[in-house]
Amino acid sequence: MERAPGVTLIHAKDHPVLRDAVAWQLTEVRYALPRRGNARVVLGFHRADESLQLCFEGVDEFSVTAGFPDAPNSGERVRVRILDVTHLQWNGVTVRVESSCGGLSFWARSVRIAEGLSLAPRRRPRRP
Repeated sequence: MERAPGVTLIHAKDHPVLRDAVAWQLTEVRYALPRRGNARVVLGFHRADESLQLCFEGVDEFSVTAGFPDAPNSGERVRVRILDVTHLQWNGVTVRVESSCGGLSFWARSVRIAEGLSLAPRRRPRRP
């Protein structure tokens, strides 16, 4: 289902998972499509001497444009806006993510702060 962000996001508020998300610089984007089909995106952020990762589950309409993450102006840093869109009631979609330079966007069912998260399952070393 194609969504019309310009019209429907007027009433969306910043998501509480990351206070003042636009103050954080985007440093990492990882995408995974597990066999079960529940797409996941992990975004890494940095601000001053703090770093963290957010994990988005149930990702839909993931889009990255050519040249991303190059910001439009050489001195500009890529920032991300994370919106709470639960008011839209779109089949469990609760989050909208958009980058400041327009190069990254997606919808998600949930978001959480990731601690020790790995996108790929770890394999046990083979025994000799």
